[in-house]
Amino acid sequence: MTTLPPSATPRDEFDLGIGYMQRKDYALAEQTMKNFAQKYPSDPLLGDAQYWLGESYYQRQQYRDSAEAFLAVTTKYDKSAKAPDALLRLGQSLAALKEKEAACAAFGEVGRKYPRASAGVKAAVDREQKRVKC
Repeated sequence: MTTLPPSATPRDEFDLGIGYMQRKDYALAEQTMKNFAQKYPSDPLLGDAQYWLGESYYQRQQYRDSAEAFLAVTTKYDKSAKAPDALLRLGQSLAALKEKEAACAAFGEVGRKYPRASAGVKAAVDREQKRVKC
């Protein structure tokens, strides 16, 4: 794992994890985000780190782990900017686990819980609801 200089800030460590995600190095991204959460348990980026942890699982088709990570974002960090995306991904993870009813409930919750979610998230929810046949 790449080590950071001793003066690294929480943001530097978070950005390192994002860099791993962008390079599709999901195992290193997972480790970096877990380390971030342990080292900075009260950092404002914690909700985002939890989202990217879930995304690292999702990209490796570890849907049970991704569902748990995304659920944590929507419950513990529901004010996070990533919360609407996490709820969408929770639904996608549940759909991948063949848990249709729970997936549809998650998709339905996006609009109710986050009426100001981005147009992209709303469009993805519509697409997923049709795909899963909610």
